[in-house]
Amino acid sequence: MIKIIAMPILSITICCGPALAEPRNKEKKVAVVTNFSENDAVAQDLVKSFANALDRAASNDVAIKYEYYWSGGNTETAKIYAKKVAASSPDAIFAATTPVVSALLNETKTIPIVFATVADPIGSGFVENLAAPGKNVTGFINSEGSIAGKWVQYLKELLPDLPCISMMYNTRTAPYYKYYVGPFEDAAKSVSIEPILSNVSTEQEIEGTIRDLSDRKCGLVLMNDSFNFVHRQRISTVSEQYRVPVVAYNKATALNEALIAYGPEEVDAYRKAAGYVKKIIDGAQVGKLPVQLNTRFYLSVNLQKAKRLGIEIPASFLSRVDDEVE
Repeated sequence: MIKIIAMPILSITICCGPALAEPRNKEKKVAVVTNFSENDAVAQDLVKSFANALDRAASNDVAIKYEYYWSGGNTETAKIYAKKVAASSPDAIFAATTPVVSALLNETKTIPIVFATVADPIGSGFVENLAAPGKNVTGFINSEGSIAGKWVQYLKELLPDLPCISMMYNTRTAPYYKYYVGPFEDAAKSVSIEPILSNVSTEQEIEGTIRDLSDRKCGLVLMNDSFNFVHRQRISTVSEQYRVPVVAYNKATALNEALIAYGPEEVDAYRKAAGYVKKIIDGAQVGKLPVQLNTRFYLSVNLQKAKRLGIEIPASFLSRVDDEVE
């Protein structure tokens, strides 16, 4: 579904004197493309934070016209929308998630693209280097691959006898999965936990994977992946049903499937991305704006889920937690 929201264009006439020209507002079109679902409240809040930040930053004589595209975790839909966006020739594109950026870059080498919720822009071939991207794309990395080691560490701390741990992802929506797999496997082996890789692409596969992990008394790590995000409520229901503890990648997930979440405050990246789009609208070259890494990270714990799973969170762990979900 495509929603187009246009801000009104105001006409102001200044009289009295031939030397005074009539100022006109400039309309700039910004396409917002995500691999999230339109009816997802968390995703809506993230996108609104981008639009609100851009509206506040925009010059008084600029009216921003937004076009919204939600591909709902479907990479084929993302490709269809990428074609439509490129054909509409917006002044700038804000792209959230790796599949969306990949689809857009296959359609345009000239329209400026600013991204967020992207893991490995160099490995994905989006930019040449972080300091000087050099193409028509730049943006904000949500986390480095080494964060996977922290996910393992936190789950091991709460469950010291955990025999195995799986990392779940969908290779279609997370083609960068190897970026996290190495650190995940190294961290698991360093604390004598068997690492397991679980590639899933349907809700049925999610349930089957979690059921198998339950049989083996394993834990589950959710990789940064729009598939996991879109299906997080199903993951929550099934993991509780089979009593599998879950650690995930940002604090929004602690409201749903995760017992523990450690990762970036993504709303910061969305607001900063608005600043980049503003610079581009004002004439900056996208290839000269450095790719930046999120710098604000949070540790969250869902105390209700811990209680339902029969897991006691020690005071020493709680003393380091930034957010407790009651």
